[in-house]
Amino acid sequence: MNTPIQNPFIIFETHLKNIHKLLSGNEVSQDNLSVIQNTFWELLKSYQALKNETARIEKSKKEMETLVKIGKTINSILDMDRLLNLIMDMVIKVVGAERGFLMLKDKETGELLVKVARNMEEELKDKTLFTISSGITSRVAREGKAILSTDAQTDERFYAQASVMDHNLRSLMCVPLKIKEEVIGIIYADNRMVSGVFTEESIELLTTFANQAAISIENARLYENVVNETKIRMNLQRYLSPNIVNDIITKRENIVLGGERVECSILFADICGFTSISAKFPPERIVQTLNEYFSAMAKIIFGNQGTLDKFIGDCVMAVFGAPIFTPYSARNAVKTGLEMLRKLEELQKKWESEGNPSFSVRIGVNTGEVIAGNIGSPNRMDYTVVGDNVNLASRIESYARPMTVLVSESTYVKIKDMVVAKKMKPTLVKGKSWPITTYEITGIQAPEEKGKNKRRFVRKNVSIFATFKITGNSKTNQCIIQNISAGGLLISSRMGVPVGKKILLDFILQDNNIFGGIEGKVVQSSPLKDKQSSYCKMGIEFTSLDNTHIEKISHFTVNQTQSQETYVNL
Repeated sequence: MNTPIQNPFIIFETHLKNIHKLLSGNEVSQDNLSVIQNTFWELLKSYQALKNETARIEKSKKEMETLVKIGKTINSILDMDRLLNLIMDMVIKVVGAERGFLMLKDKETGELLVKVARNMEEELKDKTLFTISSGITSRVAREGKAILSTDAQTDERFYAQASVMDHNLRSLMCVPLKIKEEVIGIIYADNRMVSGVFTEESIELLTTFANQAAISIENARLYENVVNETKIRMNLQRYLSPNIVNDIITKRENIVLGGERVECSILFADICGFTSISAKFPPERIVQTLNEYFSAMAKIIFGNQGTLDKFIGDCVMAVFGAPIFTPYSARNAVKTGLEMLRKLEELQKKWESEGNPSFSVRIGVNTGEVIAGNIGSPNRMDYTVVGDNVNLASRIESYARPMTVLVSESTYVKIKDMVVAKKMKPTLVKGKSWPITTYEITGIQAPEEKGKNKRRFVRKNVSIFATFKITGNSKTNQCIIQNISAGGLLISSRMGVPVGKKILLDFILQDNNIFGGIEGKVVQSSPLKDKQSSYCKMGIEFTSLDNTHIEKISHFTVNQTQSQETYVNL
């Protein structure tokens, strides 16, 4: 029979009672009385300490159980809005805060944006009432370290923070949301009136919670990206080559909805005498032949970085240089035309041997400014190009001889050093009041590769959160460093700074080298806009780096595993 395990607290209390009896009995000598009394009080203190420690362990156990439940809950949610709201509710509940907010970092600008808040709605509506200094949130985001204050009014770190002092903030915590040492945002919680609400245990609990929350946020973000990428890829693959689709997805290139003016090359390839051919064969064989022809032509267009605009009956329309700019778009268009003719010659032999219909094509190419974009109705939109230069390309194709490529003078000017061509007699085409000059292309050769100029400093592409101040202005601005060399860096920020202005930068490299108050001059500033954000990219030239700083940056750019084999002039 097993003996039941006795509670250590009961044993401890039994000993205390025995000592008490000894103290109250007559047999206790005066000499031992002081010893027994001291022992009694030591036991009493030990008992109290043991009781406190047990209570702490029990509390930690409950907190861990709570965190496990929270982790299971938030990790199962992939809808970003729902997830962020749940995280904020749990923060208020778990740490017992009066109010708080969660900010995520804009990957383009580095700016911390409030995504969800509790008990701060009025302040968020009116930015002038927003009481939390950007100095606190920027510092946590930059350094990746939590901040705790049990009484902000007497905390030396916040004497310069007007928002803390003026609005009587007492207890506050701010912790980073981190993924593999990269800060993706922050969680802030405070109490405006009572000091001592938060403890070291509170900040540890919130930090642990933030680590779980960051993983959930990243999972939701990745899920959103996958869903969006799938939708974009399925739409783009209808008319773009796989390589261009990958560029759009990986480089986050923008395809402007509605239309923009661009210069590109337009190719039309039309079957000669298709009506008479289709009258001689059954429709099924005509369709089979057309499908084989169109499939082969689309492959050639995609192989030359072209966009398959549409099939117009028996005509193929392709665009080169839109929606993504590519060098040598005119050459790519003409090269496509010549390859289409060579492939068609192969198909003609095959079709004739099979007794299927065979045909020839005419190809025309024009280069110029068009309106490119998603055009159509709300229910059906397709990417295409429109304008006079599109019409001219179609007119030129109609004047081409069978199995030839005819190009406009604007196209020829761009490729004259790359092709073998024959100048044709000026032709008056429909829609033009004067004759146009065209060229029949008989061959093409690749341009010689130009030597690449190596520059002074190795550049590394990065994504590092940083802050900066414009010289003479105390306001702290947020940004993302996109690449860096020992001569300068490229940043993106919502705060645009004119060329020639000097700024002071604070940042920490991924090898943990800290750079504070680094002076730089803006040498390039270009505003970029899209529907979701408005920001600037700025080239910064360092003006105050000492040899130690130069060595640290040079070591970082050259010796990091993923350093880039490119150079910059800065």
